[in-house]
Amino acid sequence: MMNVDHASKDAAIIQRVLDGDVDAFEHLIGRHRNHVFGIVAGRVPSGAVEEVAQDIFVDAFLSLNAYSDRKPFGHWMARIALRRCCDYWRRHGRNRETAVSQLGEDQREWLDRVGAGLSNEDFERETKRQECRETLDWLLERLDAEDRMLVDMVYLSGLPLKEAAAAMEWSLANTKVRAMRARKKMRILIEELLT
Repeated sequence: MMNVDHASKDAAIIQRVLDGDVDAFEHLIGRHRNHVFGIVAGRVPSGAVEEVAQDIFVDAFLSLNAYSDRKPFGHWMARIALRRCCDYWRRHGRNRETAVSQLGEDQREWLDRVGAGLSNEDFERETKRQECRETLDWLLERLDAEDRMLVDMVYLSGLPLKEAAAAMEWSLANTKVRAMRARKKMRILIEELLT
């Protein structure tokens, strides 16, 4: 019942916007802000989250008349968010050099702990963890934007293949093939690193 109520509230707000009450779109932003920011925050650098989220809401507003209520509005917003994250990586790629001010909270914390003098055992564990993360980032850089999003959704975020296929608007068979090819490419790259 709660999902039906949520969907009916979204539908009522959407209709108000389509009828000319553009200020009502702010209510949709408020209702879906956390969901959109959650998707974006896990997929682009922290310094770009606000800008990408803003682009998502602008895109949603501009294409609101194309929204079909066959699926919940939140799913529609999620698809837009995933596409904009892909667009971000197409435009920016991975910057090889990063200023300390652009580092994420985890990375700055790691630098602080190293600077504070961890025990050798703690330092080794943290260094291995950081190396694994850097290796994963390096591998993801070598995938195209859609495959990178797919790997992120399925293998890092734990989204079922069926849901990833729906989010990317691909067939389940295509999603499985692309996931397999992305894993294979990453495996080959790892083998090249080890030789």
